[in-house]
Amino acid sequence: MAAAEEEHQSGNVVLYAVVGIYIALLICIAKVAHARKRRDSAELGKVKAHFSGSYGSFVLMLTTFSTVYSGFTVTGIPDEAFAKGFVSLRWIGATLVIVAGMLLLYPRLRRLAVERNYTSPFDFISDRFGTKRLRVLCAICGVIPMTLYITAQMISFAAMVEGMTLGVLPKWVCMLIFSAMILTLEMLGGMNSVVFTDVVQSIVMIAAFLTVPFLVGAEWGFLPEMAPADCPYLVHVSPYMPDPYEAPETHCSGPGCLTAGCIDAVKPEFYDFPERSTLCSILFFLVNMLAAPVQPHMLQRAYIARSDFDLRIVIGAMLLAPFIAQPPGIVIGLTKAANDPAWPAIEQKATAFSGLTAQLRLLGPFQYFLVSVMTCSALAAIMSTADSALMGVSSVVSIDILQGALVPKMSTDTLVHVGLVSSVFTCAVAFFMGTYLSSDQMGAIIVFQNGMLLQLLPAFGMGLYLSVTERALSTGILVGLLSLILLVIFGNPFEEYVPDINVSAFLNFLTVGLDSLVSFLLPSSRRKQLLEVSQIQDLMATSREPSLVLILLMFLIALVSAPWYGTPGVQEPMFLGIPRWGCIQLASFVLVFGIGVAAVAMWRPPSELSRRSKALVQLTVL
Repeated sequence: MAAAEEEHQSGNVVLYAVVGIYIALLICIAKVAHARKRRDSAELGKVKAHFSGSYGSFVLMLTTFSTVYSGFTVTGIPDEAFAKGFVSLRWIGATLVIVAGMLLLYPRLRRLAVERNYTSPFDFISDRFGTKRLRVLCAICGVIPMTLYITAQMISFAAMVEGMTLGVLPKWVCMLIFSAMILTLEMLGGMNSVVFTDVVQSIVMIAAFLTVPFLVGAEWGFLPEMAPADCPYLVHVSPYMPDPYEAPETHCSGPGCLTAGCIDAVKPEFYDFPERSTLCSILFFLVNMLAAPVQPHMLQRAYIARSDFDLRIVIGAMLLAPFIAQPPGIVIGLTKAANDPAWPAIEQKATAFSGLTAQLRLLGPFQYFLVSVMTCSALAAIMSTADSALMGVSSVVSIDILQGALVPKMSTDTLVHVGLVSSVFTCAVAFFMGTYLSSDQMGAIIVFQNGMLLQLLPAFGMGLYLSVTERALSTGILVGLLSLILLVIFGNPFEEYVPDINVSAFLNFLTVGLDSLVSFLLPSSRRKQLLEVSQIQDLMATSREPSLVLILLMFLIALVSAPWYGTPGVQEPMFLGIPRWGCIQLASFVLVFGIGVAAVAMWRPPSELSRRSKALVQLTVL
């Protein structure tokens, strides 16, 4: 067995070399970013040079892409598809819901960021309501989910490297390496380092995403071929594997043999109509994604856009991105599910991504090279999101909590240093949590994370559009957080269908609504705020915003796509290898995409309107 392990390690030399070159390239880019950071420090000040920036549509699109598609994409989606089959289609709709949230919030936030000089993700909260209490509460609701997010990326990285090295590097060593890498990137170049490395990482990811379906299909069959129970790839394998590095015998006969090669033969339950608990899981997964745009590192992407028009291009591109980035992960998981019994035991225990790539590299030098690129893309997805999230946490802790509430006269040098210290502390907390969590808990982590971010939606959503009071929002967050603690301690009576975090978010929304009703009935109790909704509307007067009706329609269709209309447990007919309910869901997502395109097309930023007005004046004069 030791000889077999040594042989497998020697076969990984090229892979290790490619990954090493890739990491070295990131460090070189970080050094370039460091030079730009020093130049920006002299022109803009150290705080803006470290935490902010200004980037055009191409760079912004790639950094946003690499931020959205993270360790969840390269490990979470394949693992979920392996375990739950076509339930994993929900990830495509989830990203479209994120875009709907971006269309709702970002046009106004971007304008305000420019006109009122925002740096930190929660500058809007202070500017709008003027209290330290709400700013700190929002900061807490942003930092906790981001710490979980970084933990998830750390777990993903560790799972990837463990699989790549066949367990030679234990999980805790992998997580330490990961922490050192993302901290180095932040210390060298700040936001510039994050954005520029994101560009390279996005290019690698997109290349891998476009290649994976064809590479997998050529060896194990494309989904329509691989799905039926009697597909051409069907084999019967022995359940006995004395050597964990060797594949089981495929010429097995008798009742004890296992089937492999065809999804419906190995996992017939994948083609059953989902249970009601699964329906609720899909539904709340989609609902919670509406809060993803208020993640600190996502808000920063709106602030660092060079123009509103650049941001508009990026949001439009994000509508197409899930159809490119997420199907490959689903295919990887389904392929492993179908072929897992025929693979060596060591790869059956690995994650879906690691198990499949280990099999691919045995097929030939071309496949081996592509596996190396795929591995780099996976590491890229994980690292790009982690360093972005770390920058978001650093900004919130140093600017929003410490300078904004506790030490308002903190110097700029101290502020940047505190941000770096907070990043080290965040990595330490994530490392501690990561030792107790695993990659198969990704779905639960992201549900809790985005559910926690739901506590922020009233502050941003209502704050941008309605005359809500600071007292209502602060009380709502406090009620939401307190109820969450009580639900965890005493249990949730709706646990099978409604997650704890969604019950707490509902109580938050209810509290804000009731308090706002009291303020409406007793207007004398309403205090004047620093930034009124009427002022926000005046700032947007030179823009044509995306239609709120279309944004609402995007969200509602995504929710209705969840499988609520059939009989649970009944096997569904198959179309192109996908159960009927999955086809209906995909068709709904395409409809959401079309509505989103229309909403983006309706958005006319100020610069575009002014150019059209000038052209019209010139035509009139002529």
